[in-house]
Amino acid sequence: MGRPLYNQLVSYYELVEGRDWTGEVNLIASILRRYGSRSVIDLGCGTGHHVRALTRHGFRAAGIDISKPNIRFARRKARMENIEATLIAGSYYDYHPRTPFDAAVCLNWSIPVKNDAVRSFLDNTNNLLRLGGLLLFDFERVSQISWADVGKPITESWSLPDKVIVRVSVGRIVANVLYSRDVYIIYPKLGKASIPNEQLRYEASGAKGVQLYVDNSCVRFFSIPEIRGLAKQSGFVIVSNHFLDRNKYKRNYVVLKKTSQIHSRILS
Repeated sequence: MGRPLYNQLVSYYELVEGRDWTGEVNLIASILRRYGSRSVIDLGCGTGHHVRALTRHGFRAAGIDISKPNIRFARRKARMENIEATLIAGSYYDYHPRTPFDAAVCLNWSIPVKNDAVRSFLDNTNNLLRLGGLLLFDFERVSQISWADVGKPITESWSLPDKVIVRVSVGRIVANVLYSRDVYIIYPKLGKASIPNEQLRYEASGAKGVQLYVDNSCVRFFSIPEIRGLAKQSGFVIVSNHFLDRNKYKRNYVVLKKTSQIHSRILS
């Protein structure tokens, strides 16, 4: 796992992700309670925020993530917050728990982008859920592609006591997949400033302490008919769809219910 966001930048992930963490957890908890779910696994749990929050809501929560730095950070945060949760470093394509879960969540657009990989993900999720179990994931709708923003640099920044983090993102869309290149620049905040002498004005020494990371990602845009078709092949049906505001966009959440048992296909 070579992405800086899941390695060198792990400690900043929950800051720069910019989710409505509270609103999202409350939405998930209300859905789980509505269907009588008591146990839940976060597939692609990242730094474990949802696992910790859902545990505090009274659920038996677990998480799995392919990034070992993510899981180390998640375990450390859980210990700091006195949260007892199972956090596993591994792939959600082939995780097989001893006891099936009532529900699974997959957030931050962590589901795959290609149909064969989506089917393998859904197949294995089917096998780790009890009959009637739920899968909730977020996604971007094809109808919500903002073509006016594609290809333009989007800049965001966050100020911490000792540093400033800047992210510049540029994306392109191919076959309903957004490919994004994000450049993260971490500037240390300077102490007491003094007027430089004339020689220092022209020295290229201003990069001392500045860190730069390039992070590439891709996100699939789905339509509801596409999700319905993929879900059916893996023994699921759509039972509900939800939205949360996300700046000028909306974050989409779909809830699938396991209606039949299937056998996993092997991801090539």
